[in-house]
Amino acid sequence: MSVGIVGGGLLGLTAGYRLAQRGVPVTVYESTSRLGGLAGRTELGGVEVDRFYHALTLTDQRVIDLAEELGLGDSIRWRRLGVGFFQDGRLASMSTPRELLTFPGLRARDRMRLAAFVARCRTISDRSALDDEPIEPWTRRVAGDALWERLWRPLLDSKFDGRYDDLPATYLWSRMRRTAGTRDRSGREVMGWIRGGHQELADALGREIVRLGGELRLDTTVTRIPSAGGRAQGVVADGQLHIHDHVITTLLRPQLDELLSPELAAALPGDPCRYLGVVCVVARVRESVSPYYALNITDRSVPLTSVVETTHVVDPEHVEGHLIYVPRYVLPDSPELERSSAEITRDYLDQVRRMFPSFDPERDVIASQVARARRAEPVHRAGVQDRLPEILAAPGLVVASSAHVYPDIVHAQAIAGVAERVVEELHPRLEAVQREEVAA
Repeated sequence: MSVGIVGGGLLGLTAGYRLAQRGVPVTVYESTSRLGGLAGRTELGGVEVDRFYHALTLTDQRVIDLAEELGLGDSIRWRRLGVGFFQDGRLASMSTPRELLTFPGLRARDRMRLAAFVARCRTISDRSALDDEPIEPWTRRVAGDALWERLWRPLLDSKFDGRYDDLPATYLWSRMRRTAGTRDRSGREVMGWIRGGHQELADALGREIVRLGGELRLDTTVTRIPSAGGRAQGVVADGQLHIHDHVITTLLRPQLDELLSPELAAALPGDPCRYLGVVCVVARVRESVSPYYALNITDRSVPLTSVVETTHVVDPEHVEGHLIYVPRYVLPDSPELERSSAEITRDYLDQVRRMFPSFDPERDVIASQVARARRAEPVHRAGVQDRLPEILAAPGLVVASSAHVYPDIVHAQAIAGVAERVVEELHPRLEAVQREEVAA
């Protein structure tokens, strides 16, 4: 009774680890030379850093417990930090409840409505009524027109590359609840970092899978998931068929559809999501650039999504400098994805200098690179039925990806939750098949 797992990111590794703990032989197929996926590391000027930015919040209990279980609990470091906005050409802090009430560019009445809106999102436990309601009319009704125009609309515009009209109200609801998890009792923002990044978590999961009898196949690209009689037979990789009783794929649907046999593809419902890509400049710099961990950009004359300085959480000594990530989320057909890295780096860092005039890219940058992904994040749409397809998608085929985190937003805590759901649904089926074989 074996399970093949396509994708060596946190979802596939966590599911593989939990199955291996239950005695199920697992094989993880990863197309690159290291585990971790989008949560992994990259080399930047001779120093390994996170490819994209990641952090923990105080409510990320699944990830915290997993780190403890894998012997990484003592390597988690928690720090207070700041969050800011670039609005109307100037910086504004929103790191404490008091700063929320003094936020510039809003009337006193609107500041109070903002505080009430955040509090209301935290008290809504049943989000079912929000699934079908578009985000704009709901936000205007609950938070007011002024907050929509001055705050939420430009934030959504920057995050979703101008296309947010089909978003469900659950997006802001989920984000506000997530944000609440970053604050301690005093109201200060607190976030955590596993020393070495999420790569350490991925590597530890891989070691445990091997220790429990599983197998990791790196630099191995799965090119086909064949079937017979409507049932997945395993995977084709390196020109060979590797037979498995079940295949778990962690790929997003556009990539998965290219691998499935025609009968497996026909068994799956249509893809309920559209997708966002990302272009992100990551730079090691000599000095801190921003006083904030994350800078949200509501001034739409700046064509960026945010500026994230992770060394407010990550130890600067560990990366031999300071790290800034300058992302721009784009639609998958955006020409931004095709621009040269040199052009993107120059333009994005010039925008950072505009917001932080003391920053000089030529003087301050030690090393930089551009990371990009055409489909980095699924986008669920309001009113779409069956937005979360069955995980047990077809006989022998388990489909689970970041598209299954809804109504949450994509982060390690939500991904770990999807992995747990995979195991909870798949393992009883494996046991049932095994009992039938024993009886036969």
